[in-house]
Amino acid sequence: MADDPTFTIALRGYDMNEVRALLRQGEAALASDSPAERAAAAEALRRPTITVRLRGYDRTQVENTLGLLVDRLAPR
Repeated sequence: MADDPTFTIALRGYDMNEVRALLRQGEAALASDSPAERAAAAEALRRPTITVRLRGYDRTQVENTLGLLVDRLAPR
């Protein structure tokens, strides 16, 4: 997921590098058995600060994807 996001490029979209970094953080937390790491990643994804650029990833698509990733990080 993190290596090749398939978001639409849009005007006034989210910074692509920042989004990829957030996705990598979430994926790394998913691979971890550490509840603390998963909780920290979920919190970072819940309210991320992402720069809006002239051209970037579609904001709605990114927000939906981050929401799904947060759900996957929820305690088991």
